[in-house]
Amino acid sequence: MALYMTKIKYTGDAIKDIAESGSNREEVVGALIEKCGGKLINFYGMIGQEHHIILITEFDNLSNYMGMVLSGAVGGAVADWKTIQLYTADDMMSATETYRANKGSYSPPPNS
Repeated sequence: MALYMTKIKYTGDAIKDIAESGSNREEVVGALIEKCGGKLINFYGMIGQEHHIILITEFDNLSNYMGMVLSGAVGGAVADWKTIQLYTADDMMSATETYRANKGSYSPPPNS
Protein backbone atom coordinates (compact mmCIF):
# COMPACT_ATOMS: atom_id res chain seq x y z
CA MET A 1 0.00 0.00 0.00
CA ALA A 2 1.31 3.43 -0.93
CA LEU A 3 0.66 6.56 1.12
CA TYR A 4 -0.03 9.91 -0.52
CA MET A 5 -0.40 13.43 0.80
CA THR A 6 -2.58 15.53 -1.49
CA LYS A 7 -2.73 19.28 -1.06
CA ILE A 8 -5.89 20.79 -2.55
CA LYS A 9 -6.68 24.41 -3.36
CA TYR A 10 -10.35 25.22 -3.93
CA THR A 11 -11.65 27.81 -6.34
CA GLY A 12 -13.20 30.94 -4.83
CA ASP A 13 -16.65 29.80 -5.95
CA ALA A 14 -16.13 26.40 -4.32
CA ILE A 15 -15.21 28.01 -0.99
CA LYS A 16 -18.35 30.13 -1.15
CA ASP A 17 -20.50 27.12 -2.05
CA ILE A 18 -19.05 25.05 0.82
CA ALA A 19 -19.62 27.88 3.31
CA GLU A 20 -23.18 28.55 2.16
CA SER A 21 -24.27 24.91 1.83
CA GLY A 22 -22.54 23.53 4.92
CA SER A 23 -21.29 20.60 2.83
CA ASN A 24 -18.99 18.26 4.77
CA ARG A 25 -16.19 17.75 2.25
CA GLU A 26 -14.46 15.09 4.36
CA GLU A 27 -17.46 12.78 3.91
CA VAL A 28 -17.71 13.49 0.18
CA VAL A 29 -13.97 13.08 -0.45
CA GLY A 30 -13.81 9.97 1.74
CA ALA A 31 -16.58 8.33 -0.28
CA LEU A 32 -14.76 9.13 -3.55
CA ILE A 33 -11.49 7.72 -2.21
CA GLU A 34 -13.18 4.48 -1.13
CA LYS A 35 -14.99 4.17 -4.47
CA CYS A 36 -11.59 4.47 -6.22
CA GLY A 37 -10.13 1.68 -4.06
CA GLY A 38 -8.33 3.79 -1.46
CA LYS A 39 -8.58 4.62 2.21
CA LEU A 40 -8.76 8.11 3.71
CA ILE A 41 -6.32 8.21 6.63
CA ASN A 42 -6.76 11.89 7.54
CA PHE A 43 -8.37 15.06 6.24
CA TYR A 44 -7.05 18.41 7.46
CA GLY A 45 -7.90 22.01 6.71
CA MET A 46 -5.08 24.56 6.67
CA ILE A 47 -4.99 28.23 7.59
CA GLY A 48 -2.54 30.68 6.04
CA GLN A 49 -1.38 28.32 3.31
CA GLU A 50 -1.64 28.38 -0.48
CA HIS A 51 -3.75 25.20 -0.39
CA HIS A 52 -6.88 24.73 1.72
CA ILE A 53 -6.88 21.05 2.67
CA ILE A 54 -4.52 18.11 2.94
CA LEU A 55 -5.58 14.51 2.47
CA ILE A 56 -3.53 11.58 3.68
CA THR A 57 -4.60 8.51 1.70
CA GLU A 58 -3.56 4.95 1.11
CA PHE A 59 -3.92 3.17 -2.24
CA ASP A 60 -2.89 -0.23 -3.61
CA ASN A 61 -1.70 1.29 -6.88
CA LEU A 62 -0.91 4.58 -8.52
CA SER A 63 -3.61 4.21 -11.20
CA ASN A 64 -6.40 4.15 -8.61
CA TYR A 65 -4.90 7.16 -6.85
CA MET A 66 -4.64 9.08 -10.13
CA GLY A 67 -8.23 8.17 -10.98
CA MET A 68 -9.36 9.61 -7.65
CA VAL A 69 -7.42 12.84 -8.23
CA LEU A 70 -8.81 13.20 -11.75
CA SER A 71 -12.37 12.57 -10.51
CA GLY A 72 -12.01 15.40 -8.00
CA ALA A 73 -10.11 17.74 -10.29
CA VAL A 74 -12.51 17.69 -13.23
CA GLY A 75 -15.47 18.62 -11.02
CA GLY A 76 -14.58 22.30 -11.18
CA ALA A 77 -14.12 22.96 -7.44
CA VAL A 78 -10.35 22.35 -7.41
CA ALA A 79 -8.08 25.15 -8.61
CA ASP A 80 -4.80 23.28 -7.95
CA TRP A 81 -3.44 20.17 -6.28
CA LYS A 82 -0.06 18.76 -5.38
CA THR A 83 0.81 15.15 -4.61
CA ILE A 84 3.59 13.98 -2.31
CA GLN A 85 4.20 10.25 -2.02
CA LEU A 86 5.01 9.34 1.58
CA TYR A 87 7.01 6.46 3.02
CA THR A 88 7.18 4.74 6.37
CA ALA A 89 10.20 3.76 8.44
CA ASP A 90 9.60 0.16 7.24
CA ASP A 91 9.75 1.38 3.62
CA MET A 92 13.12 3.02 4.34
CA MET A 93 14.45 -0.12 6.02
CA SER A 94 13.43 -2.18 2.98
CA ALA A 95 15.08 0.36 0.67
CA THR A 96 18.34 0.19 2.61
CA GLU A 97 18.26 -3.62 2.38
CA THR A 98 17.83 -3.37 -1.40
CA TYR A 99 20.67 -0.86 -1.55
CA ARG A 100 23.02 -3.08 0.46
CA ALA A 101 22.13 -6.13 -1.66
CA ASN A 102 22.86 -4.26 -4.88
CA LYS A 103 25.66 -1.92 -3.82
CA GLY A 104 28.35 -1.88 -6.48
CA SER A 105 26.01 -3.13 -9.25
CA TYR A 106 25.93 0.25 -10.95
CA SER A 107 28.91 2.05 -12.40
CA PRO A 108 28.69 5.75 -13.27
CA PRO A 109 29.67 6.98 -16.72
CA PRO A 110 33.40 7.50 -17.22
CA ASN A 111 34.80 10.85 -16.07
CA SER A 112 31.96 11.65 -13.71
